[in-house]
Amino acid sequence: MSVKEHYYEFRNALTKGDTQKAEEEFEKAFNEAFIMYQHKLTNNEKFDLKNDEELFAVVTLFDNMIGMWREGMFEEAIPFAESMVDLVDSSKIKEMFKGFSLGMQSGIDLDTFMREYVDLSKIDEEYPQFLCNFKEKIKELIK
Repeated sequence: MSVKEHYYEFRNALTKGDTQKAEEEFEKAFNEAFIMYQHKLTNNEKFDLKNDEELFAVVTLFDNMIGMWREGMFEEAIPFAESMVDLVDSSKIKEMFKGFSLGMQSGIDLDTFMREYVDLSKIDEEYPQFLCNFKEKIKELIK
């Protein structure tokens, strides 16, 4: 199965309340996505978000970063977010990773960040898989 297929299986299992299957499928998607991440880092390449496999690798890695933030794993999540800025080929997704990194660096808990800084009323037409629209308040975090 591909990263995208594992990710869809993960989302379907979550919808059905099957947390064990969801965890298994996410782990499979993450493992494949992380291999891609390591390859991109090693070879100084960027994720091609027009390629479904690479797009869903970034989606999976983003979800994992959010999970790290939720668990308070700032030391792992912040450098990851910053590395992703250099590994994606979209200015919009670069800005998203920068925004989330700023939130973590500011020590804001995830729920507060989502409520106060992310514009959840907008679904991005180009990248509906991501939370890439911020409220004006995000500018307060840029120092």
